[in-house]
Amino acid sequence: MKVNLKKTKIMIFQKHNSKKQNLNLNFTIGNKPVDITNEYTYLGLKITPNAKFSVATKHLSEKAMHALYKIRKNVDFHCLPANLACKIFDSVISPILLYNSEIWGAYIDNDFAKWDKTVTEKAHLKFCKLYLGVNRKASRGELGRYPLQISILKRILRYIKNICQLPDSCIAKQVFHYSKELYMNNNESFYSNVRKVLKRYLPELDDTMDLETFTKDTIIDSFIKKSVKDNYVSFWNDQVRNSRKLSFYYTFKKKYKMEEYLNTIKDPSQRRMFAKFRISNHKLLIEYGRYQNIPREERYCKLCGTQKVEDEFHFAFECQNYENIRNDSSNILKNIFQMTLVTESKQNLLSHVISSTDSVLIDLFSKFIAKCFNIRDKSLQTRDTN
Repeated sequence: MKVNLKKTKIMIFQKHNSKKQNLNLNFTIGNKPVDITNEYTYLGLKITPNAKFSVATKHLSEKAMHALYKIRKNVDFHCLPANLACKIFDSVISPILLYNSEIWGAYIDNDFAKWDKTVTEKAHLKFCKLYLGVNRKASRGELGRYPLQISILKRILRYIKNICQLPDSCIAKQVFHYSKELYMNNNESFYSNVRKVLKRYLPELDDTMDLETFTKDTIIDSFIKKSVKDNYVSFWNDQVRNSRKLSFYYTFKKKYKMEEYLNTIKDPSQRRMFAKFRISNHKLLIEYGRYQNIPREERYCKLCGTQKVEDEFHFAFECQNYENIRNDSSNILKNIFQMTLVTESKQNLLSHVISSTDSVLIDLFSKFIAKCFNIRDKSLQTRDTN
């Protein structure tokens, strides 16, 4: 057998990177030296001496972002319906991000909040923000997309199920059984880490339950949907409810799903403006005033002089600066605007309109919002000039 020394390296696995200890070590094949390396790509995955996967996931994230930007040169995501844009991501970008995640996924932090800070999920969030044209994590909720760690868990469980179906003579199954033995001896292993992940979603999980039995008896898709996704939706609702920046969003975002307007509004600019309005990623003073350190109750509208806070409802239904557009609206919108004169809960009316599934109403209202923002920009420019 001939060994290609250009492709052959020595890696010394250890918890702490101690280069000094390795200086006096020499390895040879015959009389030819073999280099010691701190990084090696094996089957497309970068591995390091500390046996952690941070370098690997960073490398995969960089490759995925490179692919995403390459696609954007040829395809304008903003012009695509949301379901088609997401299908491209899931078919092309996601497989790069999740390459070999059946293994490294067992060693990531399972906390939802911490996961959002990983390079893998940041790439996912980047796609969501690029498509919607916003800069908030609420973009994932608008698209109804779940964090990729849920996909990773699904892949891990299917991987274990497939391994357990292999014959006992198979090396992969023997390695899995060795991982189980390490767990039984209270040592950290792939087996023990997967159990820790499952424990988060199934607190009642029996410490003696075998993963082979679990994956055999459990319908994985049903488990992911009922336990894992429901767990995430509860976490997401808590995050939105406790965020002052998303207080308006919380009034109408009741279901975690892809919003229908993303596929019904064809004009990309109109859709982007409407998304910004929903998520409060706009320049109305209720939001923009926070960056100017203006108290929330004093963020008055600069255009109508009524000393009312320039929030989403005032902008859409009350401000006199846009009264002409309201009067020129279709009968559908006129009826809604007139309802503000008699309704007791005006904010609920706005929430009802903005979360409507009526494609005609949403198209009319989003066009109205886009026109109002254009007039607002021009009015403020004229005001500042004078």
